[in-house]
Order: sequence, then C-alpha cells, then structure tokens
Amino acid sequence: MNHLSLLYTPFPRPKRNKRNLLWVSLIGMSCSLFIILFKPFGIQNNHEQWYYDLVILSMGVVFILAYLLIEWLIPSVLPRLFNRWTVGKAMVWYSFVILFVGAMLFLYKSFLAGYRDFTLVEYFSVSGRTAILVLTVSFCLLGLYQYVSGKTVSLISISEEYLLTANNGKTLRINPKDILFIRSDDNYVDIHYLTGKERKKVLFRSSLKNIEAQLVNLISPIHRCHRQYLINVNHFNIQKMTSRSMAIGLKGYDEEIPVSRQYADAIKQLLPAPVG
Repeated sequence: MNHLSLLYTPFPRPKRNKRNLLWVSLIGMSCSLFIILFKPFGIQNNHEQWYYDLVILSMGVVFILAYLLIEWLIPSVLPRLFNRWTVGKAMVWYSFVILFVGAMLFLYKSFLAGYRDFTLVEYFSVSGRTAILVLTVSFCLLGLYQYVSGKTVSLISISEEYLLTANNGKTLRINPKDILFIRSDDNYVDIHYLTGKERKKVLFRSSLKNIEAQLVNLISPIHRCHRQYLINVNHFNIQKMTSRSMAIGLKGYDEEIPVSRQYADAIKQLLPAPVG
C-alpha cells in the first residue's frame, strides 16, 4: 500500500451516542482544568481576577458546544459529504473542525477581552493551542483510563459499522468484526457474517475488488487471501501448510478456504501456526 492509496482507505465515523457525547464533554472540561492547573502557553491570571477560573471553565463549555455543532449538525444537513468516509476525508474534515472550534474560542476570547488583539495571527494561535491541548489531554485521559480499568482502548475504534455500496447503488451497513469471510461469485459476492451467535449470509451485487476497497484498511481485520476470498483473520487459523500451499479453516466450522501463494506470507504472519 503506497502513501497515496492510504488516503482512500475507509475510516470509521464516530457515532452520535451518549458515550461519545460524554467523551467530548470530558475532554472539553479537562482542557479547562489543565489550563487552570498547569498554565500552559504562558497563560496567567496576572491581575488576580476572582472570576478567572470561571472564564477558563466557560471556554471548555464553548469548546464542547462548538464541536457538537460542527461534528453532529453538519453531517445531518449534508449527509452525502460523509458517504464512503476515508482517511483522506477524515484528515481534511478534522482539520476543518479544529479551525472551526478555534474560531469559536477566538471569538469568545475576543468578546471577553473587548476585541483586543483581534488578528488573524491570534486566531491561528488559538487554533494551534486548541489542537495541542486536545491531543495532550486526550492521550492523558486514555492512559489514565487504561491504568485504572486495565483495559486497552484506542482513539480509533474497529467496532464502527461500515456502509458498503454495491455497483447498483444498493447499500449494506455492517461491522467488519462480525464478518466471517466474503466469497466472490462472478458479479456477486456472498458475505458470511455473525449476528450475535447466529451465522448468516447475504448476496450482494458487487465485485470483490469493490468490497475490498471499502473494507480493507490499517485497522480492519479483513484481508485478501485468494482471488475469490476476503477473510476476517480473527475467525481463522491455519489448517495445513507446506512449502507450496496453505489452507485455512473457519473456527468452529468444518470449512476450509484456500490461500493463494501471493498472499501466503502475509496470511501466515496474521494467523496462529497449525498445531502438531
């Protein structure tokens, strides 16, 4: 995968739910507390105003409201812009989000200061400091959560659903972790997946190459193993392997899938070695 193709790989969109709302709120207020406690970027209460801490906390609230406005409202108004979400689109979008949130904080700060230092340089300074603070606080919160809970978490979730688009425009929303494997059959693909503990199959009018372009990326468990197959490596193990061939088996089922020689080395690195 070259650097340019990485920009076109699918990327999960955050869901609009209570968990993400809580996460955004926690980051916003934690940034305010971080400023009050550590005084980064030379931020000081030089005149000892009694309301200084309240102003800093209110900027955390502005951050939360600005982020929710741009991240949740715009996708509802212009949903087509967010179809087939990719790494490249995410990079452009979140750069815009930072600039928008920075603009709201800059306007709020300028209003409180009587519009002194109301310049483009100050705007970009506020936006840059906002980005640095959010990244710093986010990683600190993640580290703290992992230490307290003992669970490993990531800023990028592989549990998000992907919206697959067929050649005829039909769509299918599916979570990559639920997919067992995908088999190509001429102009159609059979998608084998799990719903709870129940195994299901759906016929989808699409080429395997089209599905691969929408599912395979750096955080996805889906990998190509054969010209006719995509597999979820979490559901397979190596059944047999020689210097010339390899076959993999679906865990919990008496099914075997071939592995082409061109994909054998990559698949061998991803799956546990055969027993015995």
